[in-house]
Amino acid sequence: MADEKRTLSPMDRVWNFFISVKLAIVTLIVLAATSILGTIIEQNQPPEKYHKIYEDWAFALMDRINLFDMYHSVWFLLMLVLFTVNLSCCTIDRFPKMLKVVRNPRTKLDENLEKTLSLADRWKKKGTLPEWAGKYGEALSASFAKPKVTEVDGQVHLYAETGVASRFGVYVTHLSIIIIFIGAILGNVLGFKGYVNITEGESVTKVPVRGGILMQDLGFTVRCNAFSLETYPSGQPKAYKSDLSVIDGGRETVRKTIVVNDPLQYKGIWFYQSSYGQAGGATARVMAARKDGTHEDMLSLAPNEPVPIDGYGIVRGVNYDQNFQGNGPALQVVVEKPGQPAASFWLFQGRADLDRQRADSMIFSFGGLSSKMFTGLQVAKDPGVNIVWLGCTLMVIGLIMAFFLSHQRVWVRLAQGADGRVEVVLAGSANRNRLAFEKRFEKLQTGVKAAGQ
Repeated sequence: MADEKRTLSPMDRVWNFFISVKLAIVTLIVLAATSILGTIIEQNQPPEKYHKIYEDWAFALMDRINLFDMYHSVWFLLMLVLFTVNLSCCTIDRFPKMLKVVRNPRTKLDENLEKTLSLADRWKKKGTLPEWAGKYGEALSASFAKPKVTEVDGQVHLYAETGVASRFGVYVTHLSIIIIFIGAILGNVLGFKGYVNITEGESVTKVPVRGGILMQDLGFTVRCNAFSLETYPSGQPKAYKSDLSVIDGGRETVRKTIVVNDPLQYKGIWFYQSSYGQAGGATARVMAARKDGTHEDMLSLAPNEPVPIDGYGIVRGVNYDQNFQGNGPALQVVVEKPGQPAASFWLFQGRADLDRQRADSMIFSFGGLSSKMFTGLQVAKDPGVNIVWLGCTLMVIGLIMAFFLSHQRVWVRLAQGADGRVEVVLAGSANRNRLAFEKRFEKLQTGVKAAGQ
């Protein structure tokens, strides 16, 4: 054994390494363990979040080995490549042998083969070899498969088989795994995933990825035209949607209102509705009208921000109450006129008539609060996703071939006996689901024996 190892060339040793089953098992265990670790440790979060969870030394160590962005790390990518190469080499090494077996089946039922088969039966018939070979050939064709006829040393051998494709199920499955891993590698290297918040009326051209460490240029502009939120009477969100536009080359190329599970897709990049929120503080809508009816203004009052009115003074919104003194939403306003002390009063939403009682040249009407919302989008690009889907489809086909199909073979040997009668041997085998084949073999046995009677 040692002499054999010494005589192997370096290329043979490399090849033996890559076709090793031990390598496949070890690689699979490492990938499974790291995937579990990547599930436990939340990926691609801002560094501040990790600092709250881990000690400084632990954060530094985990960051150094890329545990916070594990699926984009070099070592994880190398593990994927290693397993893909290993499985490819194993398939290449074993497939020619299986192909040779399938293309050159044992069509002769000799004594050595017969001893290995558990399903066999013998009987004798009066007549000639050609006569019974023809009858049994027709019987096999009718109830099993068209046989191949071979004449050797005065004996006639009939060989028929079904379900040959099952022999290749494992290789189709291997190929599907290889394709899935290739898709995953492409997505890992060329793809990205990030989250971005876009305020109504604003646009973005870049998306933060890798926990905000890097900025990914989209190559075009995405604008949030509007965001809408529907709620239940309890205040819980019922539905939310974003009106998005894609601006490419200075013009709007795509516009779509997206909701959860109905994303926008452009140039291979997907925009999913993920979250929402209020962008900054709310502003109060206040109508200011002169008593003489000569002028009206719609004011937007930010919290405690002064808004001037020509020829009148400054107005501030300083407080808001959802149900002031049981009379519903109300806004506290402070008015500052030149040379006069500041005056403070409350405006009730939708009750402009109440402010008319105040002795002033202006009448104010509170129209409620308004605030800009932001839409939270998950932005993802995965150029390998279609390849992965192809691999998944092949895997289903391969598993069906491997587990639901069975390579079933039947032999019939006819020889002229010393007593002048034809000695017949019927035998069969299946590579899986042998119980079902035994039942089929019994029916075949009855049908073949009945042939010519």
